[in-house]
This record gives sequence, structure tokens and C-alpha cells, in this order.
Amino acid sequence: MTTNLTKAIMGAAALAALAGTAAAQCPKTGGTLTYLYHPEPTALSTIATSAVPVAIVSTKIYESLLTYEGAGMTPKPGLAESWTVSDDQKTYTFKLRQGVKWHDGKPFSADDVKYSIEKVVKPYTSRGRVYFGDVEAIETPDPYTVVFKLKAPVPFFMNVFQPGEAPILPKHILETIDTSASGPVRQSSLMRQPVGTGPFKLKEWTRGSHVILERNPDYWRKGHPCLDQVVLRVLPDGAARAIAMESGEADVAPMSALPEAEIERIAKLPHIQATKEGAEALGPNMWLEVNLRDKPLSDVRVRRAISMALDRSRIVDVIWYGQGTPATGPIVSANPNFYNKALKPFVYDPKAANRLLDEAGYKRGADGVRFRMTQNFLPYGESWVRLGEYIRQELGKIGIAVDTKSLDLAGWLKAVYTDWDFHLTSTFSHNYSDPTIGVQRTFISSSIRKGATFTNSMGYQNARVDELFAKAARETDKAARKKQFDEIQQILHDELPVIFLVELSYTSLWNKRVHGLITNGISMYSSWDSVWKE
Repeated sequence: MTTNLTKAIMGAAALAALAGTAAAQCPKTGGTLTYLYHPEPTALSTIATSAVPVAIVSTKIYESLLTYEGAGMTPKPGLAESWTVSDDQKTYTFKLRQGVKWHDGKPFSADDVKYSIEKVVKPYTSRGRVYFGDVEAIETPDPYTVVFKLKAPVPFFMNVFQPGEAPILPKHILETIDTSASGPVRQSSLMRQPVGTGPFKLKEWTRGSHVILERNPDYWRKGHPCLDQVVLRVLPDGAARAIAMESGEADVAPMSALPEAEIERIAKLPHIQATKEGAEALGPNMWLEVNLRDKPLSDVRVRRAISMALDRSRIVDVIWYGQGTPATGPIVSANPNFYNKALKPFVYDPKAANRLLDEAGYKRGADGVRFRMTQNFLPYGESWVRLGEYIRQELGKIGIAVDTKSLDLAGWLKAVYTDWDFHLTSTFSHNYSDPTIGVQRTFISSSIRKGATFTNSMGYQNARVDELFAKAARETDKAARKKQFDEIQQILHDELPVIFLVELSYTSLWNKRVHGLITNGISMYSSWDSVWKE
């Protein structure tokens, strides 16, 4: 039995599948698209880490069951050409495309889906346990059917099958890897020599220089991709990236890949298109992660003092050149469905910060220092360096001496998420389209897992927060769910397990000879199979 809603979904899926098989041909085929991003990816699969540079490149190589359309992320066929949902919303049946091949020529089947989700995506990706924690069983009744049996309805389940979030990997290669631990998986050949089903496959990766992806001639979507190659140029210097866009040497600077100081200038050039569209489903939120295992950071009064010592408006206007707004909590204010409008803005008040530290028992010494701590800044470019310097300077004014450490991306990921060897670190996280998907992983106690990147590095534990997130993950009543998320936001606003700073705003720029980039709310994490170049 299926409900009218489910029948409508089936019908839409069938129509979309038909459209996919008879998709409009590329207006022009051929050519190379060159894009810029810093830092260089540390891997070519989001199984290793979901960091932005990895997600941008890997989503051209690996695919998932669905694709998405529009800012609202309407599900469309991907590796699955149609699907049905049971009346109780606990059984999802996906019919897979036939004739799909892996980049090494092996056939794609339902076994690849089951093995990928069970052995790799669920246990080892940063949001895998959230996405698939309520999956009771994955059945494969035939080579082209996958059935997900859920313990309870999951309100966001149709949003989880994004290429960067639930990439499907080849079982015949995964079987050669020890999947019983995260280390062998994240260090496997698939992270450096990817084998996907996507429109592009790896041709060459010269570290420190470039990544070249070439057209997959056996891609299942006939007549696609439009481009012959997608090339990432590695240019650590922000000024060099700006010059490359200005001169036409590069085609795309995705997701604020240029220094914020250069974005406004480059955007005004006649041959450049600039937009903040195409990232609606991401919702980047920047904060300072705080290691709560160490005194004095385990004292909420100290965290509140740090918060009050930082001028968020100045961070936005001076360091980020207006590319954002002051944050008030874990869910960005642009989210119309879940943001708690009752949250009060964080106050900038260094005098009150000094009083709080005095009350907490951390008096200034003869040298004016109360205590010392280290900070790591996210190695994503000049703005993060400036943010680190600003934090060092402002905390110094209230008697906290800060030693700033500079690490490359691999070293930073290890220090923060594997070794927990930090006091403060700047970073950002994506809200995604649903707080259970994008926000929960950072704050629930079960996400305190060494080696899992962009999770609960702070060691934050709050039983009520755990309880509310667990309820919200299954709650199908919208009003009740909103109330649960409202309470979560208020608790995190008050307890500050991270110091919320700025809701970032992504600006993507490209040469006007490039077409078809903006298709949904995660456009730079899409496959680019329909992107073409004059």
C-alpha cells in the first residue's frame, strides 16, 4: 500500500527519471574548466573528511542515490532512478539504474550501496550515524533494488543521499580494505586513487600543484558531462588566486575561494559573474571550538568572558569584509524553519569579561596575565590568520595570553579531531537543510570520537541536549520539532560549548563563459555534469 503522497513522489520520480534519460544535450561539449580553492584537498573522498576542498572535488567523482534540484533541495534521481515510501514512512525502496559502471569498468549494483552504507558511510563519516542510525536493515532483493528498513520515521531521510554525504563506493575495492577500523579506511587507496561512477574520473594529482579530472566516457547520463576536464589549481597565495580570476587564467572561484578583500573588486569586473546563490542548503556557521577537558575552559564563566571579549561586528566588517552576520547560536538566522528568534545577540563587553574572570578566581599576575592557552586557526587562508591574530590580541586585553599555532590542513585535523591537542581553534560547520543533519553531530555526546572530523572535539556532554536531539531526529510534528530545536539553541547559546562568532556568507565567482553552475542549494558540491563552457 502507498499513500497519495507516496504515489505523487513515485510519479515525480518516474517523470524525473524519464527526463534524465532524455536529458537536454549540452549546448556545447569539450573544454577545460579550471577552478581555484585553498587549501589543497587532503584526500579525494569525503570518507576521509568532509572538509570543503575535499567535498568540492570528490562530488565530481563519486555519486549517491539521489541528486537535488533548487535551493529547497527537491530530491531527483541519481544512481536510483525511482523510489517508493511505505505508508508508515519506515520503508524506502530504491530502484537503481542498470548499466552503470565504475570507473574501472566493473558493474555497479545494489551490493555496492549496501556495503558502502553499512561498512563505511554509517560508521566513519562525520554524519553517518545521524543519517543512518535508525536504519534497522538494508536489503537487496535483486541487483537493482535497495530497501532501507527504518526503526522509526526519519523526517530528513530523503535529504541524506547527497554525493558528499553518502557517497557510494565500489564494494569490490572496499572488500580489499580492513573496514573494521577508521584508520585503514581513511588511509586506503580510494582516498587518493578514487574509483567512482561520476561524470569525471581522476587523471592526475600532483600535490602542491593541481588535480586533473577527465571526462568519464562511460557515464550513465548519455551525452554528459559537457566538459572534457575539470582542473583544480593549487594557489596558496590569495593575491595569486585573484589575479588568476581577473586574467581569465581560472574559470571559477567557488564558495569564497578568493580573499574577502578581493571578492568585491573582482565581482565588479565585466567578465565575472558573482552570486551568493547555490549555497542555501549549507548555512556556514563560524565559531571557536573550546576544549572543555581542560581548565579553565571547563568553567562556563571563562567561556562567557571569552565571548564578551570578542566584537562580532568588527570580525564581520573588518576581517571578513562584510561577508557575513554576527552569530547568535548553532542554527543560522537564515533558516526560516528552525531558527530561534528569541535568542539574544552576544554582547561585546570587555569590562564585564574582566569581572567574570575575577569572579571565576583567575586573577591577573604581576605580568597582567591570568592564564595561558594555545589556539589553532583553520588553515583556509588569510582571513583565518587575521582572525587568529585578532583573538590573540583581544584575549590578551582581558589577561588571557594566547599562543597561536599554524598547521597545515592535515596537521590541523589531526590535532583537533584525533589528538584533541588544542585549547581554542577557529573553524566553521555547515547547518545543511536540517539541524539533525548539520548541527547535531557537533554537540551530542556520542559524537565524541577520536579521528572523526568535524564532530564533538570539545568533549561537550549535556544529557538534555542529547535527549532533545534524539527526539527531534524522529519527530514528525513540525511544531513539536521546532520547539525541541528552540530549546537546544537556548541551551547552547547559554552554555557556549563553542564560542559562536559569525554566520558566514559564501560568494562564488566565475567567468561568464561558464554556464550551468548554480542548480541547487549545494551547487559547488554537485557533479557539474551539465556545466559547459563557451
